[in-house]
Amino acid sequence: MSKKKGPEIVATITEDFHLVYAIPRLLENRLREIGAGKKVRVDVVAWKKPRTAPQNAYLWAVVYPTIIRFIKDTTGQEFSAEDLHERYKRKYLGYEVCEIPGMEDIIRPRSSTDLDIVEFFDQLVEHICREWAELGLFIPLPNKK
Repeated sequence: MSKKKGPEIVATITEDFHLVYAIPRLLENRLREIGAGKKVRVDVVAWKKPRTAPQNAYLWAVVYPTIIRFIKDTTGQEFSAEDLHERYKRKYLGYEVCEIPGMEDIIRPRSSTDLDIVEFFDQLVEHICREWAELGLFIPLPNKK
């Protein structure tokens, strides 16, 4: 459930637990919007390298279209990339439970946007490709540059 609400900075913790960082222009502009003297919340979490645009493009432009064509050619059924994405988020990423007092909990698939560069490939893309390989569909591997 951690959707980004504003710019973020990445800092390195020194041996004496000081932060070393440079304020990016986007963050500086956001601080100016909030205004001097205002309180702000700073969340400190371990940084992970987020998934890359090429990784995302590979999933949406190669993996899903290849599966969609295969299903259409072998069964005549049509599915969208979004249909497949929802299925695989549920199957390989698990669920988030959103507790609402006085109501039944809302359960939704974990978002793939929160995955880092390794998790995106290892927990999602590789599992999808392996599943389809077992069914006889070869999905070309991404170009490594």
